[in-house]
Amino acid sequence: MFRTLTLLRSLQGAHHSLKDAQATVQQACDYRWLREALRGGVITRTDAALADGTPAVVVTLSFVATPARLAGGKWPEDPAERERCFVVGTHACRAAGAPRYRTLESLSQGLVHGAAAVLTDTARFQYLLDQQALRLTWRRPGGLPEALAHRLLGTETAGHHGCFLLEVRVPSPPVEGAPSGAWLDRMLDRYRRILPRSAAP
Repeated sequence: MFRTLTLLRSLQGAHHSLKDAQATVQQACDYRWLREALRGGVITRTDAALADGTPAVVVTLSFVATPARLAGGKWPEDPAERERCFVVGTHACRAAGAPRYRTLESLSQGLVHGAAAVLTDTARFQYLLDQQALRLTWRRPGGLPEALAHRLLGTETAGHHGCFLLEVRVPSPPVEGAPSGAWLDRMLDRYRRILPRSAAP
């Protein structure tokens, strides 16, 4: 209980209310989910850009579009029409499977890492949101990029329901090798620090 109260005071000092503190922890949890999921991603573009023009690479993550995930949004029944739809930002992560925590669950997640780590991860995730770096689409298995075709999408479930592709634009020069959570941290921290002071979190 003491640790819970300490975390609340730390976050409320920066964000003024319990509701804002919960939202801050939720954003940090979303970022940690994304960082963990990045290990299964593939770099599919090296010539992209963020909303402010910063050069970026695109890391694409693939998820089976299970009935539960499809139920989280109003996806059209017609496959061709569904492929023309997309979701961005926090909603893109939620549609791909990032959990939404209740108040006590989100605060307990914050306790694991502490207020300072929560605020750092929240700032990283907010940078991605501000730069319009998260975009999710639905694809039929036959329409997947070749680099993703061999991943979890050969399952029977994927064949019936299709898959979600979550594109994450990361500020970075062209890189080789598989992306990782530690790499994501480094790139975001490096580019967030060179933003104008008024724009930086």
